[in-house]
Amino acid sequence: MKVFVLSEHGLGTAYELLSGLIVPRPIALVSTQDADGRTNLAPFSYFMIGGINPPSVAFCPVRGREGDKKETLRNIETTRQYVINLVTPDMVEGMNVTGGDYPGDADKWAMSGFSPVPSLQVAPARVAQSPVQLECELMAVVPHGDGPGSADYVIGEVKVAHVREDLVNENGTFGPVDLLSRLGQRDYLAMGSGTFAMARPDISQFLSRDAD
Repeated sequence: MKVFVLSEHGLGTAYELLSGLIVPRPIALVSTQDADGRTNLAPFSYFMIGGINPPSVAFCPVRGREGDKKETLRNIETTRQYVINLVTPDMVEGMNVTGGDYPGDADKWAMSGFSPVPSLQVAPARVAQSPVQLECELMAVVPHGDGPGSADYVIGEVKVAHVREDLVNENGTFGPVDLLSRLGQRDYLAMGSGTFAMARPDISQFLSRDAD
């Protein structure tokens, strides 16, 4: 075995080790809005089931290079509401677009091509193209670390689940659903068709616009 004492390595090694080996990770496409109703849509692959009493899920927005919170987390801390939309392979292009680090006024919904539909119990919209949409209310945010690469674990109670009809079985079970999952580096897994690589979205046009 090759041994890595992570305190003796940089953040890059820790990231490559954990994200490259803890795979596959389903993607949570999280829709939020701020106190003024401005919307945001962003993907997160650090995502898991929490518990069932109450039913909960957790995802983890990692802090930016300056240790700043992502817009998704700021919105959730303000409104305590969000929707987790699961992602299928045919949603890959739109999902990838929403992962760019754009200026705050970028309309990710319009860029993605996804259609917003009203939720039942929370203010943020659901993604119509997603086969599973989970309306969540915030239970807790657990900070871990400080500065670049630190994280905040967002734990939410699932209040309403919207499930595409063909995934609801007569015997009370659900699925299977062909989800898109994240692997290491630029690699993804489409459960029905295997792995592929995809580059991060190009945000240069937005950066140059800000400079004008």
